Amino acid sequence: MNSQVLQVKQYSDSLTRYSRRKTREVNVGGVPMGGNNPIRIQSMTTIDTMDTRGSVEQTIR
Repeated sequence: MNSQVLQVKQYSDSLTRYSRRKTREVNVGGVPMGGNNPIRIQSMTTIDTMDTRGSVEQTIR
């Protein structure tokens, strides 16, 4: 498992913090996304998305 988490880490500077790039705002089904809007998450995982390590492990499985 540990090597799998390390492989995922190459796509992100941190598994516990996020950084955002400047994007333009778009509407998806009436929901504003991008720009200065909050991050929107739609997930089919059954674990709390704030549990980064658990979410990554479940996604890899």
